[in-house]
Amino acid sequence: MAVAMLVDNPHGTQEIYDKIRDHLGIEEKPAGGIFHAAGPGPDGGWRVIEIWESEDDAKRFLKERLVPAFQAVGAGGPPPTPQFWPIYNYMG
Repeated sequence: MAVAMLVDNPHGTQEIYDKIRDHLGIEEKPAGGIFHAAGPGPDGGWRVIEIWESEDDAKRFLKERLVPAFQAVGAGGPPPTPQFWPIYNYMG
């Protein structure tokens, strides 16, 4: 079942986001990834919303790729805890 994932980082910035994306070198969707959007949060910081084929796919990406990328670029600690919820329908 597809899931949505929200990562709301009150200390995130576009600069940190860009460094992480550059480090990841993502040119195609990662395994299980369906949709990705990122931008400033309504109260500051940085927010990422994604849709994944499963929560397991999302958690695998976080553990194997995103957390190491945060550490590699010196983003200051682990990424914030993501929120997950099931997706009934989405436009793709």
